[in-house]
Amino acid sequence: MSIERDPQIKFHEWGTLNAVTLWISSHDEGIAEWLKNARRAYQPDRANVGEKHRAAVLIMRDADGPEPARIGLLDVGGATLDDVTAWSTWQDPEASRRSSHVDEEETQGNGGKAYMYRLFTGPARILGVRDGQRNCKGFEGSAASVERGTPGFVPDALSGREVPVSSVRVELERALKPYGITMEDLPTEVCCAAKERQAFTLVEGEDPIALFRGRIDHEDLVMKVLRQDQSTLAIQQLRLYAAHNGRVLNEGKPLELPPIEPYPGLEGPFVHEIPEELPLADGGVVSTTEGGSRPKGRLILCTSRENMYHAYKNLRPRWRISYRTQHQMIGSKAISELAENAPGAAFVYGTVELPALEPGYVHHGRRRPKDGPLVEALDRFITDRVRELAKRISDIRSRELDARALDEVQEENQKLDRFKNKFLPSDGEGDGGIGEGGIGSGWERARRPTDYGTIPESIELVVPDEGLRVGRDVNLHLNGILQLRVVDASGKLVRAPVAWQSSDVGVVRFTEGDLLEPRDKGEADVWAVVKVRKGKEIESGHVTVHVWVVDHVLLTPRTLEIPLGKRQQIMAEVTDDEGNRSTGVYLDWKHDADDQLIVRIGPAGYVTGNRVGRTAVTAGAGDRTAGGVWARIPVEVSVVLNPEKPERGGGFPSLLLTGRDLDPATGKIREGDPDSPALQQEPSDFAHNVWWLNLQSPEATFAFGEREENAVLWRDFHALIVMDMVVRVHMQAEYTKSGNEMPELWAMHQSRMEDHRVRIVQQMWEELEPYVRDGGGLV
Repeated sequence: MSIERDPQIKFHEWGTLNAVTLWISSHDEGIAEWLKNARRAYQPDRANVGEKHRAAVLIMRDADGPEPARIGLLDVGGATLDDVTAWSTWQDPEASRRSSHVDEEETQGNGGKAYMYRLFTGPARILGVRDGQRNCKGFEGSAASVERGTPGFVPDALSGREVPVSSVRVELERALKPYGITMEDLPTEVCCAAKERQAFTLVEGEDPIALFRGRIDHEDLVMKVLRQDQSTLAIQQLRLYAAHNGRVLNEGKPLELPPIEPYPGLEGPFVHEIPEELPLADGGVVSTTEGGSRPKGRLILCTSRENMYHAYKNLRPRWRISYRTQHQMIGSKAISELAENAPGAAFVYGTVELPALEPGYVHHGRRRPKDGPLVEALDRFITDRVRELAKRISDIRSRELDARALDEVQEENQKLDRFKNKFLPSDGEGDGGIGEGGIGSGWERARRPTDYGTIPESIELVVPDEGLRVGRDVNLHLNGILQLRVVDASGKLVRAPVAWQSSDVGVVRFTEGDLLEPRDKGEADVWAVVKVRKGKEIESGHVTVHVWVVDHVLLTPRTLEIPLGKRQQIMAEVTDDEGNRSTGVYLDWKHDADDQLIVRIGPAGYVTGNRVGRTAVTAGAGDRTAGGVWARIPVEVSVVLNPEKPERGGGFPSLLLTGRDLDPATGKIREGDPDSPALQQEPSDFAHNVWWLNLQSPEATFAFGEREENAVLWRDFHALIVMDMVVRVHMQAEYTKSGNEMPELWAMHQSRMEDHRVRIVQQMWEELEPYVRDGGGLV
């Protein structure tokens, strides 16, 4: 094919300018880019700043009358004409490079300029003084215009290009005057470095956007800058100071993030060498060293004494895995994205260093690495190591609850659960069964507890016509799925232990209770058995289980909006290894939100909106790192506020035990959480009319641990939880039925109360436990 090309490549000026600057959206992101540029300028091929002079200061000034607010970064590199000329070109990957022989960070030539272009309404400039000359270029013009994005000498070429200066002090004093600070007011090492080097660079902007009445929240801004991924390398290689309204912050000391106290007994750090080859989902492998041409990488994991997710201001922003190449930070991912909802993962963070990620996986803006085979394989490696460390933390935090004791506690809980119904209205709503004169006085008396039978006669199941279809490696609890009921001759429910059996344990087996474990492709019958008396037992009807080897999963719809507390189904069309298709195959379900409680998902794809937010839901079967197959395109789910009154499940509310009872929203055993209150109810629980006694909460764990030696203490705690639940049920009815308060407001009150309870109880319990145990510990 022949072609007669245009004389030169053309780009739409404003469209290109907008595209290359759009990713900068906050001042901390922009200042982090300034810091990255200062670090790069200090390198030997640029200003060659010695270690003792490697310092910089972030200077801020609030608006004062007619004088606008301003933000600047002062370093001692001294921008030259070459520097401001290279700075003037958008999208230049060589903007920071002065020698082809220096192996250093490859820039994209946009970050600092994008900040000055987008987040200031007044003039923005880079001013450099070095070798007795001053150079200054910058932006000025209306927001989001081509005129503003076209750099120029300030105030003109004659006065801003290689202008001889007689005194660096005079130039610096003039530059600092609008900030209400003098050269001698600067941190000592910055002042001395500028004097000794006879050089400085100031990048600054006037009238920053998004300020309240021209005031800079300097403490919050400084902390956000320090937590930025792009600031990390700069802060490691130079000392950063800050000043606000003429006052040097942090008592004149360099800024640094507060150290994260490690988890006791797992102080770390834990360093893992990344193998030269990592497995891919399709069975292949990917090189992590580009065939041995790049250095090996490593994963460094650290632990935190505090729950990083709950410490939302100081630690949650650092609850991440940061990705670095040999020379630069290329972004990060939240631990929750990598390790999902692994118990103990809230105490883990770290950094992965892999030179082979550069340049192919460096994304524009460097917020997170680009997707691709190497990152996908690397993420699986990271996930496995994070989960291993998280499990060690979880094992330390969680006392092993004896199975026999759990059985006994579950039986006790069922008795208490039935007992509490006397103190509730017949339908679990309304003002309750307690009037001013006592139980039943002036109010409708609560209905009597269910009249249970004693001798099992039959086992009832609700079975799909085609039997059960389940993906291999997808475990299911059958009692709930098949709606199992044991009844006597008159149809009354009977409380009796149920065992399950399989006709072919090579296809499916039961590992514990009703938990079905599909092992291999094929068909097998399963049935439930109840012993009536010695030598006699009754069986349910047989259910045929079809185990599918999943080859492909397609989810519909692509997007889903669910009101809080409501439930909708995602359809999963499964194709097996023989080309058969069905939308009735049970799968495992996951989602990728930081907050794993945004939605609750059952094995048939029913999604309950649990908290307002967005997430991506996917489904599949098996471990992705070991040949498991999952949907390639997830469903984007949004949970929105519910304008209607949430619908509570019918009948009396039930109190269930974590670690023992099935969550009706997911069909799986609800795991306990040391970072949740002892009594909890999520919106999805409200929809099913259940509450949870969280046996992993600090106070519950303590009481359970004392049960053998001090049963009274445990029973007292258990009874208090039941009473607390009854009170809350009455409060729900009072605050939501009368119409004086919207249901979502009550939910907000309860959520905030539980957040405070989690934080405060955990802090108090460390000191209260010795007091409860033996009366000591309080000072």
